[in-house]
Amino acid sequence: MQSMALKINHLLENLEEEDYDKAVSYIEFLASARKREKMKKETQTEGSEDVESIVKFLTGIIPDTGKTLEEYRNERLKKYEMFD
Repeated sequence: MQSMALKINHLLENLEEEDYDKAVSYIEFLASARKREKMKKETQTEGSEDVESIVKFLTGIIPDTGKTLEEYRNERLKKYEMFD
């Protein structure tokens, strides 16, 4: 990092006052863009953890009775079949 700072310092020696403003403005732009990207990634990661915890929570609520999907299907069909 020190060598990069020396390189930047050397480049800044030849700038005029108005150029300093442009350079600082561009650096601020880059820093805020990086910060937004970082926050976006953190938000996406947190969201996926929330979904995982919700699924784990819901999995514990539904009791496992050992029935197959076909047995559940037949049970639901019997419950809603129409009588003539």
